[in-house]
Amino acid sequence: MNCPRCKSSNHKKNGKIDGRQRYKCHDCGYNYSVEIKSTASPMSVKRQALQLYLEGLGFRSIGRFLGVSHVSVQKWIKKFGRELEDLKSENEISIVELDE
Repeated sequence: MNCPRCKSSNHKKNGKIDGRQRYKCHDCGYNYSVEIKSTASPMSVKRQALQLYLEGLGFRSIGRFLGVSHVSVQKWIKKFGRELEDLKSENEISIVELDE
């Protein structure tokens, strides 16, 4: 990883912000952090985990299949569920009409 300003690889760790490691360049003094964690899984893997969960697989089998921790899979599924809760309409349905 190089400094985004001067492209130097001469840097040191300089604390953490919001769980992200900060670095300070020795050459230009610029403080920067890495955009994405190196251990983060791409969104495509998370979506695939959700699809497998909806197909009926368990957390551990999904974790083995995707090569990630079953705890990570569980957290992803819970996060998707919370996002769906936010999308729900707050208006309750009072009248329902059914056909034969």
